[in-house]
Amino acid sequence: MPLIRLAEQTVFDPADGTGVLLDTIEGVYFELNPTATLILEAAIRCETYDEAVRELATRIDAGDSELREGITSLAAQLAESRLIVPSGVSP
Repeated sequence: MPLIRLAEQTVFDPADGTGVLLDTIEGVYFELNPTATLILEAAIRCETYDEAVRELATRIDAGDSELREGITSLAAQLAESRLIVPSGVSP
């Protein structure tokens, strides 16, 4: 299971490096900056923090702890907006 799993009503489009999340129930979209887009893409593909951090480290100039915090922070923000399914995974 991926680190972050989108909620059923959420559509993610990472086009042009600036990701957009659409809540199809509320009809609201959220724009992500390029770094958050990379983090979300990795967290959707990867099953563990270690795997996601390894992937992100090749694209983002940050230390492992910063990348883990970025994943955790993004997941918390998206969960608060009910755009993802809470996974209960911690770093």
